Amino acid sequence: MRRRAGSEKGNALVEFAISATLLVTLFAGIFQFAYTFYLYNELTNAVRAGTRYASLAKISNMGDGSLPPTFQSNVRNIVVYGSPSPAMDAKPVVPGLRPQDVEVQIGFDSRLVPRAVTVRITRLTINAVFRQFTLTNKPVLNMPFFGQYCPTGC
Repeated sequence: MRRRAGSEKGNALVEFAISATLLVTLFAGIFQFAYTFYLYNELTNAVRAGTRYASLAKISNMGDGSLPPTFQSNVRNIVVYGSPSPAMDAKPVVPGLRPQDVEVQIGFDSRLVPRAVTVRITRLTINAVFRQFTLTNKPVLNMPFFGQYCPTGC
């Protein structure tokens, strides 16, 4: 009996190595999924804030259907930094997000009056530790325009 018990000492080490490998792989996958989901949720909240800001803004475009450059810049800064005029050392809400990655569109009716606002992230690569994911035109949000429109200037 003693001889048999002594020959099984290495089994525990082999079983531990197999189990640890499986558990580390499982936990790494869970971490990667959770981190990616967290970043996507942050992007969704940032796009929501930018769309809300854009839908309540004051737009003056002389009735030609164009968007004022300050309007687009402010919306992009809201999405990326959380503020229309961020500090010089401001960090983006999601690593790697830049203002040029944000697209702002206003839908006009036949009389060139704003009717809807659409904000989207055109392209962003998320470095999720073990793998990179590229989001194209995601997230996107469309909202009716509730702001003030002045065709002749406000």
